[in-house]
Amino acid sequence: MKKRNIIIAMALAMAMTTVGGATVFAADEKAEGNDYTIAYVPTTMNNPFWTAMMGGIKEEMEAKGMDVDKQLVTVDANSDQATMNNYVNDLIAQQVDAIILAPMDCTAVTEALTACEEAGIPVINVDTAVDATDKVVSIIASDNYKAGVECAEDMMSKLDKGAKIAVMNQPSGTACVQREKGFLDTVGDYFEIVSTTDTEGDTAKTMTAAEDVLTADDDLAGFFCINDMGALGCVQAAQAAGKEDLLIYGVDGNPDFMGYVADGSATASAAQQPSVIGQKALDAAIDTLDGKEVEHDQVVDVVLINKDNIADFDVTDWQ
Repeated sequence: MKKRNIIIAMALAMAMTTVGGATVFAADEKAEGNDYTIAYVPTTMNNPFWTAMMGGIKEEMEAKGMDVDKQLVTVDANSDQATMNNYVNDLIAQQVDAIILAPMDCTAVTEALTACEEAGIPVINVDTAVDATDKVVSIIASDNYKAGVECAEDMMSKLDKGAKIAVMNQPSGTACVQREKGFLDTVGDYFEIVSTTDTEGDTAKTMTAAEDVLTADDDLAGFFCINDMGALGCVQAAQAAGKEDLLIYGVDGNPDFMGYVADGSATASAAQQPSVIGQKALDAAIDTLDGKEVEHDQVVDVVLINKDNIADFDVTDWQ
């Protein structure tokens, strides 16, 4: 905040001047957010979902006249909460103005949130709600529970009661747990869940697990996966086993996965809108820094995309 206070003080003394070749505007002429440094701290950058969210942040920064190269700081926690907490402490030391953060562990991240609170740095929580909701300015996330519900309802419309289903989950990710819960709560005892495997949402790990399930149970009717990259592993395993009639569901709306939905290799994906989440998060950060009121809970809807409605969407990009 120090940098912002200095600029405002100078602006009050003169309508406009230049410092080191850069224009400094009076308070009523200052470009929106032109002196803030925003940090983006996703769970990992090894997933196109987080890249798409960053794209939304950058797009909104540019729309506000901000310099993305100078005013956006990004780090990659590589799906490790301890690493993320360390990065947050580094960002506090750098005196960033606000942090947009998606936790890996919703409880263990409290340490980092407490440090931000003590430093007076607002945190915008994206994708997965932290446990310490009172320590974040706003929570902006997809309706992850609904994503599981949407997949379950579509699968139930296509399969008979008692059909055998395998679940590929990731219990270390709260959003993933919510998706799985939405699915299981909806299907109840309609399906026989023959196996549940933690594949960390990874394509290769999911493919290996799917191969094992298909070998063990020749009557398997379908897979529910907590993300599209995991679902892609099921597609690969099913194709290798000649089981192309299996129903395969993912979550995310990943453009790289949509081709498999279009050609019938996969059944559907509950699509998120990461770029919209990014845009809303940047708006919330700037509004908070400008002293404006920000809605604490903001839910971004999901939509099920399958072969029947895929023509209605531009699947070359995230929804």
